[in-house]
Amino acid sequence: MVDDNILKKVVKGLGEVGAETIKESGKQAVDIVSGVITGKELIGNIDPMSDQEMAQAQAKDERQKQEEMAKMQNLAGRNVEAEIKEVVQEKESEEQQKEREFLENIKRQREAEEAERHSLEEPGNVKREAKKKQFAPGPKKKSPDPSQMSATSEFKGGKID
Repeated sequence: MVDDNILKKVVKGLGEVGAETIKESGKQAVDIVSGVITGKELIGNIDPMSDQEMAQAQAKDERQKQEEMAKMQNLAGRNVEAEIKEVVQEKESEEQQKEREFLENIKRQREAEEAERHSLEEPGNVKREAKKKQFAPGPKKKSPDPSQMSATSEFKGGKID
C-alpha cells in the first residue's frame, strides 16, 4: 500500500514536470518564430531593374574586368626568372659575407691567443719555463756496466744510484 502510494506520487510528479516542459518549449518556439527575419524584411523594398539600368550594370562589370585584365598583363610582363636569379644571387652573397666574417673572427681569435702566448713567454717567466721542462723526457740514462756493480747492486765507488 505504501509502495503504491509512493509510486502514484512519483508518476504524478513526472506528469507535472512533463507538462511544464511542454509549456516552456512551446513559449520558446513562439519566441524563435517571432525572432526570424525574412528576406523581404532584411533587404527591404527591391524593385526590379529596368533594361537601361541592367545595361549600365553590365557595362560597369565589363569595365572592371578590362581593368583587372590590364593589371594582370602588367604583372605578367615582369621578368620572373630574372627576379628569381637576383634573389638567389643576393642570398649567395649574404652567405659569402657571413662566411668571410666568420673566418675573420676566427683569425682575430687566433691572433689574440698567439699574442697572449707571446706575452706569457717574456724573460720574466724563465722559472716557469724551467719548471715546465723539468719533467720533460730527456736523454735516457745509461745503465752501469755489470762489472762495476757489486752483488748488492751498488757501485764500487761507494755511491748508490
